[in-house]
Amino acid sequence: MAKTYQKQIQIRFREGDPARILYFGNVLNLAHDCFEDFIQSAGLSWNDWFTKNPFLVPIRHVESDYRAPFMPGETYTITASVAQIRDTSFQMKYVFSKGPQEHATVKMVHAYLDPKTKQKTGVPENIRALLTPYLETP
Repeated sequence: MAKTYQKQIQIRFREGDPARILYFGNVLNLAHDCFEDFIQSAGLSWNDWFTKNPFLVPIRHVESDYRAPFMPGETYTITASVAQIRDTSFQMKYVFSKGPQEHATVKMVHAYLDPKTKQKTGVPENIRALLTPYLETP
């Protein structure tokens, strides 16, 4: 069974909208915050990933599916896993839940680019090794 990374979050007042629920776009920020914590728990420092990385790793695709509203002041669990590892990219998956109720699922595809040519390049072996234990279906 694949490993997962879990994080507890509380929805802040500022993250809500006039309907007093989480503004839909904020779930992407929460997912990326979780990615920053995940990458560190998996073995890389923040600086190694974001400032010392010899590659560009932009997010090239995002999708989100909302199933139930998020309420400011409430606490939710984010469960992060790796949905896919491909030749030049990998896809992270974030499931937001409160108890048995799933509230949203976010998927983000991170692509590897050569910094000089801006062309696709392979996911480095050390990153594959770091991500593979979290891969849903190897």
